[in-house]
Amino acid sequence: MYIKDVCSKCKLTKKAVEYYEQQGLIYPKVLENGYRIYSEEDINKLKEIGALRKIGISIADIKDILESNNKSAALSKCKYKMNLEFEKSIAKKKCLEQLIKDYNIDNALKYIEENIDKFFTIKEKLLQSFPGWYGMYLSIHFGQFLNGKIDTEEKENAYKKIVEYLDKIEGIQLPDELEEYLLQSTEYLEDVDMQKINNIILDAVNNTEEYLKQNKEDIEKYLEFKNSDEYKNSIAYKMQQLLLKFQQESGYYDIFIKNLKILSDSYREYFEKLQAANKIFLDKYPQIDNTYNRL
Repeated sequence: MYIKDVCSKCKLTKKAVEYYEQQGLIYPKVLENGYRIYSEEDINKLKEIGALRKIGISIADIKDILESNNKSAALSKCKYKMNLEFEKSIAKKKCLEQLIKDYNIDNALKYIEENIDKFFTIKEKLLQSFPGWYGMYLSIHFGQFLNGKIDTEEKENAYKKIVEYLDKIEGIQLPDELEEYLLQSTEYLEDVDMQKINNIILDAVNNTEEYLKQNKEDIEKYLEFKNSDEYKNSIAYKMQQLLLKFQQESGYYDIFIKNLKILSDSYREYFEKLQAANKIFLDKYPQIDNTYNRL
């Protein structure tokens, strides 16, 4: 079935169907002329995706649901997250109503500590603690691993060490032009954009050999650009050098990364896969300094 008929049957726009393909949710057959043929399985998945999106389930969760052998269990996880968000919204509304009534900030802070803080994800807590460009940097690079909550004493201690470390570090002040560059480059990133970027990174780490094979030409062009005078005179290069210097001299790996692996099980698993992927990449492209690939 061609995309026009698929859109009509599934009640989706062409752009939506194309987006779900880009996200790796469906895999239509591509003909030599570039036209796509959608199978009955693709159509059923698109109907499923459409229904799940309309009840507010994220693309990442939909991917887990589609791949799960136990749909009910996968959906129950989504329901649990929705319940938490609902309870958090009710608590926020009550706090707002109280502020409208008497605007007592001390009472509001006490209410937030007792009734709202427990609902925040690790990512939300870090963004609140570190507003501005560094909070954005943390969210962009680590946000996908920080959607859980602090639910053990070990994680609580790890979180405190991370916050203490980030709050005390020196030497990470950016020149005005670099701070403006980072803020502008991240200001318009939507959650779907971040999910797409994260999917690309995860695919490269999980399937390194295949990723290098499929993207050989693009990787070689990228490496050529990284060695060019144009790149070395760019703001992006200045930003990278500042961050690399900071990471090497500040205890970034010994404190931040060490405790991040305690705080997030998913990051610990990713880090181990990343180390293996780096080795494969450096074996193929030994001219590249491995510090470019460390997260």
